[in-house]
Amino acid sequence: MPNIYSGLVHLNGNLLASVDLETTGRRPGWHEIIQIAVIPLDSNIRPLEGVRPFCHNIRPLHPERAEREASQVHGLKLEELILHAPHPGKVADLLREWWERLDLPAGRTLVPLAHNWAFESAFLTAWLGIDEKQTLFHSHARDAFLLALSLNDRAAFAGEKLPFNKVGLGSLCRKFNVTNETPHDALSDALAEAEVYRAMVTMDWF
Repeated sequence: MPNIYSGLVHLNGNLLASVDLETTGRRPGWHEIIQIAVIPLDSNIRPLEGVRPFCHNIRPLHPERAEREASQVHGLKLEELILHAPHPGKVADLLREWWERLDLPAGRTLVPLAHNWAFESAFLTAWLGIDEKQTLFHSHARDAFLLALSLNDRAAFAGEKLPFNKVGLGSLCRKFNVTNETPHDALSDALAEAEVYRAMVTMDWF
């Protein structure tokens, strides 16, 4: 029997999961994912008890392509990743094995929650291939970045003050008093994104 998780009811057996990546730059297919975190969430948009998040460093195959600005942001040492992190193909296998152990109902998968999912999605497609990415992650992604932009649009349309001056994860964390213990660490950012999204969807905007 597949596992039945305490996820959001309207997801019909699919499971919301916060996703964050750290990369060597901004260009999917040229730059690489070097850290990934995937945190399944319950119906309260909190980490699902009893389910271990997937979190892994990944060895860069082309460290010479890394942007200095990206390295300054995430602080990961490429030299250490080259020596100690698994090959990206191995991490892809580990991700698939972890996903299979979730034992979701047939035809169900993870609904990604990410900050700027378009960026994360492009890197995941370049890494996993489109078929595998679509197997692991549903197309109906959630995104606090886009939600904040939409709420700004609504306010502007109504002639009201914009609720968000900035929509980066750090700015939204400050707006909602969310503590991000280690910014630009994939696991910490994924946890913070979940808390920010929870704060946004539980507020009375209308």
